[in-house]
Amino acid sequence: MTETALKILHEGWGLMLLRGAAMTMLISCFGMALGLLIGIAGATVKVSGARFASLLVSGYTTIVRSIPELLIIYLLFFGSVQPVAELADRLGWEEAMTSWFPALIGVLAIGLISGSYSVEVFRGALNAIPRGQIEAAKAVGMSNWLRLKRIVIPQMFFYALPGTNNVWQTALKDTALISLVGLVEIMRAAVLGAAATRESLILYLMAGALYFVIGAGSQGVFLLAERHYGRGMKGH
Repeated sequence: MTETALKILHEGWGLMLLRGAAMTMLISCFGMALGLLIGIAGATVKVSGARFASLLVSGYTTIVRSIPELLIIYLLFFGSVQPVAELADRLGWEEAMTSWFPALIGVLAIGLISGSYSVEVFRGALNAIPRGQIEAAKAVGMSNWLRLKRIVIPQMFFYALPGTNNVWQTALKDTALISLVGLVEIMRAAVLGAAATRESLILYLMAGALYFVIGAGSQGVFLLAERHYGRGMKGH
């Protein structure tokens, strides 16, 4: 098996997998960033008490979380590929559309999916902040911005970190589904390599190893973040 693995690497499939890993990280990071923005905005709306806006956010989270991730990707892809292709044809961007359209769909899909879960993660984090601290800050004359900077934001991120870690790990694995619309990430690179070399087991083991390395590295980053934001909060 070792000789076969070295042969696969020598033929360039190792580099293909690494490029796929880079694409996986790119889609995951940008998609998760979009999801975090959606999550924070949605959570803020839900805790604000604005009834109509809260109903809209609840509708979004319920719908997205009830539909399989693959179906969301298909709806986004097949629902927009025709108008985007026509626009690209008019502007002369056919090559760019072919290269980047699956990636854009991936970012949007991961953002919408992770955002639907992040809303509840951040809503719980905001509700976990002791109300007494907010009242005390108001009593001593802190401005809204100063309360956000010194009390709300640091604690919100601290309380949201465990849930955000789970959402990130799910988003990382969801990128494998985007390979079905043509994106060459880790899983797609492994499928192509397996078809060309007929060494499916080894290629899929390599893909699994890359996912493990990225996932384990991510866990370390989240642990460091928890230590950073948890300074001075051991009593909570």
